Amino acid sequence: MSSVWQYFQPPLYWQQFEELCVELLGEVYDVPNAQQVGRPGQAQNGIDVFGQSARHGRIGIQCKRLSDLDEHNNPYPGGPITRAFLRAEAKKALAFKHDLKLWILATTARRDTKVQEWVEELNDEWQQAGRDRIAIVWTWDECISHLNSYPNLQRKYYRDVIQVCAPKDLDEIILRTIAMAFARPAFEVPLHCETPSDFFQALKDTQKALRTGELVDRESRHVIRKAIGGYHELDDSDARASLGEVDKNLKILRTHLEQGLKDKTIRTVGTYLDIREPALARYLEELRQRCLDDLNRVLQGTGIPTI
Repeated sequence: MSSVWQYFQPPLYWQQFEELCVELLGEVYDVPNAQQVGRPGQAQNGIDVFGQSARHGRIGIQCKRLSDLDEHNNPYPGGPITRAFLRAEAKKALAFKHDLKLWILATTARRDTKVQEWVEELNDEWQQAGRDRIAIVWTWDECISHLNSYPNLQRKYYRDVIQVCAPKDLDEIILRTIAMAFARPAFEVPLHCETPSDFFQALKDTQKALRTGELVDRESRHVIRKAIGGYHELDDSDARASLGEVDKNLKILRTHLEQGLKDKTIRTVGTYLDIREPALARYLEELRQRCLDDLNRVLQGTGIPTI
């Protein structure tokens, strides 16, 4: 397998991921008849993609575009594979109508040594039971490696993002998305002039963009930009750490505002916030400004216009 020289973001939708797995199966194992199994919503016994290789026999793939959730139920990219999840999917695949020689769990999750240990454990059990089947996992890292081996497949599925040729290119996409999220009145207008409902929604949307890379339009609520991964996927460790602090301070800001409304130290007067304690008002303004300052330092370091 060639070394990874180009990074690709996982497909945004599970349908796209299944289609990509069909092509990967065809290329990697020389399966000319690789195809998706059934229609969406049909019971497939844990198999989404199927084909037969002259060398390896029948191969089935279960495709999982996984998403982990943070404490606010916002998705991070990828997400973990648990031992229970792996074994449950492998068990379902045993009921597939064709006797498979190779079962592949393909996922957008990143490579994890624990998962490989669980796969080996599963293979040992199958061997002891006399089952002529092997399980493997294609994490997104394996998918990237395969994509780098097949330029035609790259062009077919990534013609719109083929310019992402190095980690710093992906970092720029993520950072520009985050910068767009912060370029809104919630980080420009004095706190006491904010409309409470709009302000809290803006904070929530900004934090979601920071954590997941998904930015929604203020009015329509439609996703207008998506850079999968948010700051968690930045290759630059210093930038990742700085934006981790921004994330933490945004959470503190939201917590203080919500608590203030509960204990009446912050009130809603008409359409504005009334922060009754001057010291609290100064602290919240400083906290919000600290978020902007930390973000701007990261943007300056990468040549992206500041907020």
